[in-house]
Amino acid sequence: MKISSIIQFVFFISFISLCGFEANNSMLITPAEQQKKNSSQLEDKGIGPVKEVKLGSIDPKLVDKGISIFNDKCSACHDIDDINLAPALRGVTKTLSPIFIMNYLMNTAEMQKQDPNVINLIQQWKKVPKMKDQKLKQNDARAVLEYLRSLDK
Repeated sequence: MKISSIIQFVFFISFISLCGFEANNSMLITPAEQQKKNSSQLEDKGIGPVKEVKLGSIDPKLVDKGISIFNDKCSACHDIDDINLAPALRGVTKTLSPIFIMNYLMNTAEMQKQDPNVINLIQQWKKVPKMKDQKLKQNDARAVLEYLRSLDK
């Protein structure tokens, strides 16, 4: 009987996952609520010096530089497709604004204290240490952004 209950529970969780619900802080979020959350994140510019980012076609030279910076400063905690110590990063440019991403890369500590989206993310990943400030310059942050954009095109 106990095995049957376990199988039913696994089936229930699988069913919820397939229906487009996401577990978040012990609550179920509907796809519409997730879309609203994503759109507010896309509008969030974060806190920092970047006020505008002009996106054009992806610059392969910046992508190469971004790969190098990512491998040097980010890959110890972040993976592209799998959860490592921190969230996987594929798709991040579809849910966060380019301005937000660059400001977070350049102004990590302040955003961890003041930006509601970052504070929420830290709460979700509370078993993981906060991201260290990598002290990236604007051109390096842009290179990482270009790399992330190249993954999401």
